[in-house]
Amino acid sequence: MSTRGATKADWAIESLFHFTVNATNFERSLAFYTTLGFRVLRDNRDVIWPDYVARQFGMERAQGRGALLAIDDGPGSTRLDLLEWLDPVWPGEQVGRPRADFVPRIIALRTKNVRAAYDDLRRRGIEFVSEVRGPDEATGIEAVVCARDPDGLLVELIEYAPGVLGSRIDALARRDPGDAAGAMTPVDRSA
Repeated sequence: MSTRGATKADWAIESLFHFTVNATNFERSLAFYTTLGFRVLRDNRDVIWPDYVARQFGMERAQGRGALLAIDDGPGSTRLDLLEWLDPVWPGEQVGRPRADFVPRIIALRTKNVRAAYDDLRRRGIEFVSEVRGPDEATGIEAVVCARDPDGLLVELIEYAPGVLGSRIDALARRDPGDAAGAMTPVDRSA
């Protein structure tokens, strides 16, 4: 079938299928994510990647160890593709810089009963960045807390009030859109 002349009416993105989490130590990261509740759907740690994988990613070479993980195995379930790069080797987070200066990489996991998850995961060795925060009626967040995976990726556990699909931002201060530097000068939107 020819796709010449195809338009948006001829195709559609169906869902977010997977996202990749890079790891410096596959086994250590696999233990972290399975402790959070992910299951291994496909173990790819011994697979030799075909040459087209490197070309597809715009690389000269690409080899790694990995596993495809998910919370459940439904066809629309988003997957986490956990990869330890073997060639080229991924050096990990921004080496030599204080963690407070990192621009974070974040995965947010909608979670039922964040406080119970926090207590259980802490007891099982997961270290959290802070205590559980919330509720915050203005944003619709019941509870939120972050942990770091073994390579510094922030994993946010977030629970929303019933019927809330994402953080409400209407009540939050805004930056002046004309300020190129992005200064934190609140703009009064009440008028």
